[in-house]
Amino acid sequence: MPRDKDAKRFYRAAGQRLEDATFLLEGARTTAAVCLAGYCVECMWKALIVTQAGKDKKEEVLDLFRGAGAHNYDWLRSLYDKYSGKPPPKKDKELTGAFVIVGSWRTDLRYEPGTMPADDAEEFLEAVRRIWKWADERL
Repeated sequence: MPRDKDAKRFYRAAGQRLEDATFLLEGARTTAAVCLAGYCVECMWKALIVTQAGKDKKEEVLDLFRGAGAHNYDWLRSLYDKYSGKPPPKKDKELTGAFVIVGSWRTDLRYEPGTMPADDAEEFLEAVRRIWKWADERL
């Protein structure tokens, strides 16, 4: 659990979105599950970035999190790389694969009617859980 109150807020939101996504997946609400699971990854990136930026850059970083661009994983990852100086390991093929899988996420999933195939949703949530574990070990 992060010590910083803002990082802690993002961390807790990430955990709740993952719990919600798991609940929805168990109820066969696959598209909604993936939509919420994507927010889990976004919030974990933000918790990591706030933690790595430190107190002197925190307000600057929080201001960057406003607007549609703040949902972009590539941009969030570049911020993490900038503030941490250590990008996620490329030698961890499981983690790299998880980032590839979640890279398909987009906020406009919330407008998609119907359900996606259960196998796809389960694979997505498993990738999110792998990223959660990696991020949690760094907080």
